[in-house]
Amino acid sequence: MKAMLAAVGLAASFLAVAPAAFAQETGITVRSVRVLATDVDALARFYSEAFGMSETRRPVDTPTFKEIVLNSGSTPGLAKQATSTPIVIATRAKGGPHAGGMAALILEVPDMDAAIARATAAGARLMRPVAKSAEGLSYAFLTDPDGNQVELLLRR
Repeated sequence: MKAMLAAVGLAASFLAVAPAAFAQETGITVRSVRVLATDVDALARFYSEAFGMSETRRPVDTPTFKEIVLNSGSTPGLAKQATSTPIVIATRAKGGPHAGGMAALILEVPDMDAAIARATAAGARLMRPVAKSAEGLSYAFLTDPDGNQVELLLRR
């Protein structure tokens, strides 16, 4: 039974790597991560305060729908130069998808404790304590003020 489970695990890890390698070879990259909000400006402030991100642009800003693009950087200039994947905070439509479910946003952090402290000070709620994966990654889940799950990840 152990041998069978080991074989299944090995096959699954090969399959998990194959799509990533394929995506890299074809030039497919993550363009952005969309986070829905009932108050787009307030949630953008949260991500700025909690994770040191800055606004780079507002592609849409109408009375019924708004998008604010944020990226890593303490100033808009630094955020515009960042090569990391941006976050798009967009209006959550009335009757549209609700917050929660699975984390749609995964942030790699250099210091887990500091990231959790900063996020909770800015209004996040820690869902469960820090845990370690079999690969040695530390991770924690929290919710932002609008109920979206965020996963924090630390590689060491």
